[in-house]
Amino acid sequence: MRQTSLFRLLALLLALALVAAACGGDDGDDGVDAGGDDTADDGDAAADDGDDGGDGDAPAAGDEAEGDVDTEVEAVEESPPTGGSIIVGLEAESTGLRPWEDTCSSPCANILFTLFDPLVERDVDGNYVPYLLESLSSNDDFTVWSGTLRSGVVFNNGDPLTAQTIADMFPIQASGATGAGLIASVNLVEVNATGELSVEWVLSRGSTAFPAALSAIPLGLVFHPEAAADLEAFNENPIGTGPFMLESRDLDNETVVVRNPLYWFVDRFGTQLPYLDSIAFRPIPDEGTRLDALLSGTTDVAQTLRQGTIRDARAERDGGADIFLFEFQGNNVGGGMYNVLVPPFDDVRVRRGLVHMNSQENVIEALGGT
Repeated sequence: MRQTSLFRLLALLLALALVAAACGGDDGDDGVDAGGDDTADDGDAAADDGDDGGDGDAPAAGDEAEGDVDTEVEAVEESPPTGGSIIVGLEAESTGLRPWEDTCSSPCANILFTLFDPLVERDVDGNYVPYLLESLSSNDDFTVWSGTLRSGVVFNNGDPLTAQTIADMFPIQASGATGAGLIASVNLVEVNATGELSVEWVLSRGSTAFPAALSAIPLGLVFHPEAAADLEAFNENPIGTGPFMLESRDLDNETVVVRNPLYWFVDRFGTQLPYLDSIAFRPIPDEGTRLDALLSGTTDVAQTLRQGTIRDARAERDGGADIFLFEFQGNNVGGGMYNVLVPPFDDVRVRRGLVHMNSQENVIEALGGT
C-alpha cells in the first residue's frame, strides 16, 4: 500500500481482521482463554500500534526536542481519519459469501470478515477471547459452553442480534457443506437460547479448545438465519453484523463492500468504525501482475500466500518502492495431487517415482528460498 495512507489502512486491516495469509483450523491449540476480555479494546490497541496520527515523524513520548534538551515531548494521540476507499488485490475469487456453505481460503476470508463478525477472536497473544460475545465459560467437564452476547448489536438490515439468532443458525450450519464437518469434529450437538442474550453450546464430548471453533468461519461468523433460508439470494445479499455490507459483486472482476452505518464498534476516540467508506476486492490470480498493480498504484493492498511474491516485494521496497509489508506467519500447507483414476497415475509406482524425482531443495528455492 502507498506510504501516504499506510497507517490508516493498516489500522483498518488490523481492526477488521482482513486476513493477510492465514487459513485452516487451529484445533488442538492450548492457548484457549475463555475469559470475558473486551476485544474491542484489544482491537483498538492493535490498530493503533505504531500510528502517530500524523506523517510518521512525530517524536515518541520522552524524546528530547532539538534545541530544548530540558523539555520532554509528549506524543499526542488523535482519532484516525475517516472516509475514503481502497482497492485490494486478491489471489483468487471467493467461492461464495456464505460462511456455513462455501469453502473459504484466504481471498474469501478477506471479504467475509468485512461482512460478518466472529463470536470469538484471537487477541495479540494468541488467546481466544469473546468478540460478539461479551463472555464465554464452560462447565467442569467442558461439555457445555455458555456465552453472553453484546447488547445493542444489529444486522445491517436493522434486525437485532439475539441468542435465538445463534440457536437458529445451528441447523443451517449443521447442514452446510463446510459447517457440517466442523460441527462433527468438535462434537457439537445442541445450541440453545437460554435468555435474550444468553447462548449455550452442548458437546457430546468435552473440549477445552471449543472457543477456537467459535472463531472459525463455518461456525463462528454470525449471519441472519432467516435470510440464509434462500442460499442463492443470500449470496447476492449477505446479511451480517460486520463493518461493511455488500454493494455489488461482479464475479471474477470486482466485489465492492460499503460502510455499514449500523455497525456497533466504536474506537476509544468515540469514532464509529469502519474508518473507510468502501473497499473494492479484485481477484488478480497472477502473482506478478498483482504485485505490479500494487507498485503502480492500481491497487492499494495486495494479498499473497507465496514466498516468492513476498521476496520480490521486499526487494522492491528495499529498492525504493513506496510500499509497506505486513507479514504474518500462518499455518497453511500445500501439496500436489494426482488423479488416481486415470493412467498413468493409477499406478502407484508412477506416483512414487514422481515423488522421489521431486527435489525438495529446488521446490523450496522456487517458492521463495529458505
